[in-house]
Amino acid sequence: MKIVHQTPYAVARAAAYPPLTELADALVKQAAGDDTQLKAYVAKCEAVKAAHPKPGVTPPVTDKA
Repeated sequence: MKIVHQTPYAVARAAAYPPLTELADALVKQAAGDDTQLKAYVAKCEAVKAAHPKPGVTPPVTDKA
């Protein structure tokens, strides 16, 4: 029998998120009228959630077309 250790999803997800300094910078720029960086930050977070889903939870289907 071979034992395989897996990193819990929460640990892998936390390590993959972009730094909060990027969020802070994006919020400052949003307050100045440019939400481009905030949208990019949110997209990165959504990609992390898709790559590291919670066990037993089916992710919602989003249609951005």
